[in-house]
Amino acid sequence: MRIEVENDRIRARKKQEYEDLVAQKAKEGLEVRLEKISVLTANLLGLAVMIVVAAISYPLFAVVNGSDAINGDTIFGFSGPAGFLFFLALYVVSIFVHEFIHGFFWHFPCEKKWGSIDFGFNPKNITPYCHCCESLKVSPYFWGAIAPTLILGVLPIIIGIFSGILFLVTFGVIGVVGGSGDLMVIWTLRKHKDCELFDHPYEVGYAYFVKKQEQ
Repeated sequence: MRIEVENDRIRARKKQEYEDLVAQKAKEGLEVRLEKISVLTANLLGLAVMIVVAAISYPLFAVVNGSDAINGDTIFGFSGPAGFLFFLALYVVSIFVHEFIHGFFWHFPCEKKWGSIDFGFNPKNITPYCHCCESLKVSPYFWGAIAPTLILGVLPIIIGIFSGILFLVTFGVIGVVGGSGDLMVIWTLRKHKDCELFDHPYEVGYAYFVKKQEQ
């Protein structure tokens, strides 16, 4: 496991590791192709997901717990500015937890286990990241990609609805929105069922490997 703050040296190393993997796969009769994800589309999807998930979750909460259970004093856990600041701090922590969950699930199928997982922080985008340094089959890649959205998004919503804790529903809605980019990636996986996938080191998306004779 490597924990790092991304810089030019680290970007060059990741690029070299990617090129070495492409060369290795070429010897195995495979060629690389890219599945790029549009940042604009991902942002628009995040907005759409937030509207849809909120439109489903809060009415369900009201049906189970009564409409008077929805109020401004509990939506962020505490009333007033303190509640909002608490929620904001928890959200920031959850961003790092989101990346750790990716790595936790991806490390299992890796030959080097945690040795193939990089955690880092990109100062340019002000975002943490998780990078898997080995190519993965579609199934383990899928579960590693969707796990943070399920754990930090769907699960808190369900628990919040049936326990009557509105704060958990709000946290879950934000958690699902935070996974919208992952959901875009997951949607593309349906086209690459028999491929090996690799996190692209500098493009938004992933590389996948196919037999050279395939068109």
